[in-house]
Amino acid sequence: MLENRRDVRAKVMQALFAFKSMEGEPRVAYNLLLAETEKEVEVLEKNKGISGDVKLLKTLFFETIRNAEMYDSYLREKAANWDIERIARLDRVLMQMAICELLNFEEIPVKVTLNEYMELAKEYSTPDSSKFINGVLDALIQLFISKGLIRKNERGSQEDKVPPVIS
Repeated sequence: MLENRRDVRAKVMQALFAFKSMEGEPRVAYNLLLAETEKEVEVLEKNKGISGDVKLLKTLFFETIRNAEMYDSYLREKAANWDIERIARLDRVLMQMAICELLNFEEIPVKVTLNEYMELAKEYSTPDSSKFINGVLDALIQLFISKGLIRKNERGSQEDKVPPVIS
């Protein structure tokens, strides 16, 4: 049962991980892996009187797939000592999703995105993954801010610069 946006992110993470193993058509994968979740999210939104979670579900899934190569180029730049193919697949999916969220969701504060993906890494990946992901994402956030790539609306711009999260 979905209870919050972290649960939505976790479902997308699982679907993206499976999709990368399937190498299929994104729409087919979405219908196979997330169609039921979308219905649950719609119920969650209705029951809680909120909106945006279906957008989060769909955008995270499709934009992460559509822009995976671009997101990987950012990862290569900031994880220079790592061969991107040797980064654990789940960690790479989490970082691609985080980049997608940073660049596509004006209403979600940068700090919230960073914290959410740190927590997902702690819950679903290896013990050291959250530290690695934190370091890479922190460097990417600073890069995106310097290039003006992160645009946040009033709700999402609660901070101009994000200090690193120490876990």
